Amino acid sequence: MNAPESFPTWPAQFAHTVALRGEHPALMTVAGTLSYRELEQRSARMARALLAIGAGKGTRISLIAPDGELWLCTFLASLRIGALVSAVSTLCTAPELAYILRNSDAQIVIGARRFLRHDYAQTLAAALPGLDAASAEMLRLPAAPYLRSIWLDDADGLTWAQSVDALLARADAPTAPDAALLAAIEREVAPGDDAVIVYTSGSTSAPKAVVHTQRNVALHPPQVASYFLLQADDRMMPLLPAFWLGGMVMALEVLSVGATLVYPETPETARVLDMIERCGVNRVNGWGDMLVKLREAASARGIDVDRIVGLGLFRERSGALIPPPLQVNMLGMSETFAVHSAEPLDVRLPADKAGSSGRTVHGYERRIVNAETGEPVGVGEIGELQLRGGALMSGFYKRERCTVFTADGFYPTGDLVRVDGDGHLYFVARRGDMIKTRAANVSRLE
Repeated sequence: MNAPESFPTWPAQFAHTVALRGEHPALMTVAGTLSYRELEQRSARMARALLAIGAGKGTRISLIAPDGELWLCTFLASLRIGALVSAVSTLCTAPELAYILRNSDAQIVIGARRFLRHDYAQTLAAALPGLDAASAEMLRLPAAPYLRSIWLDDADGLTWAQSVDALLARADAPTAPDAALLAAIEREVAPGDDAVIVYTSGSTSAPKAVVHTQRNVALHPPQVASYFLLQADDRMMPLLPAFWLGGMVMALEVLSVGATLVYPETPETARVLDMIERCGVNRVNGWGDMLVKLREAASARGIDVDRIVGLGLFRERSGALIPPPLQVNMLGMSETFAVHSAEPLDVRLPADKAGSSGRTVHGYERRIVNAETGEPVGVGEIGELQLRGGALMSGFYKRERCTVFTADGFYPTGDLVRVDGDGHLYFVARRGDMIKTRAANVSRLE
């Protein structure tokens, strides 16, 4: 492939991958396999359906669904038409959903009706007073004043929602936007256009709305993929859900290099192992104790975990095991569109770099300052990490830049770190009252 910098929007990046990898499997689920060509066609149909109901550049779309074809096709379609898509957690409560739909100015909601124990029709009704009395053709709700339509994969019995099938049928109408119009629209998507809102817990437990541009979505994943050693013939199963930034970026990494995404039907260990065996998964991306439990269960089933990168122990290119203290501990955050500091997974850190998160990736600039005075600290001294450049967010939705960034454009991360003379960063602590648990940042109050 050409250098990723040649494709600074997602429509251009995706079209390039499809041209090279058209018949290669792009997505595997229990429902079947989609090639890159089929994924392009299905996301194009969703894109034309969205255009048919009036969506376009800047339209606010909220997406709530488990990982799979509906989530991926809707997400890609939104990026292809230049919409601003909010990925909503499938774990969200009614108050959380109410806040997100109002804060994001959601105009269109697309999603699944049920997943695991959740019924999102009930969650939506509880989140939006007056919804049960509303008409699907005329949503006018003070709780979400911009919201005009809701589309669920099962809308039976709901007066206020329409089916995803009915939405997709809009793309097949004689007067629907055609492929030529979609192509023209994709050419007007610009690198600086806002593309994604990711909601993440804040230091006061109010969710922060992190906004990333088309440039970040298109260019950062291919850069990060090289640190994860992703290859075009890999079959990757991300165990972090796609509504979390880590899962979203991993999906984009896989698609940017032309590899295969594999999603289990549910996160239950038995279902995950079934898909690993069924689809020949050779890469897993997860976090903490979920990987420990999965590794134990896989070994008990007779699966050779050492052949699955991310599930087995990390190795150097020579095949030698890397001791855990000398494995890189990549560091990133929602505001940096995943990692900002890293080393490749097959690198054994020198003994004097144990615990390092690595050096900067993709052009990030670092500045370590006294957390109270803002003055730079010396090499090796602990201070707050400030970042600029790279794939840094464009800002927090509805927040003025001057309240988020320093006057010269650095973002104060709230991470206390030290950086040695070779540029290796070591995480020390968070300034705020935050806890990271199972890959999510939450406040102590939560």
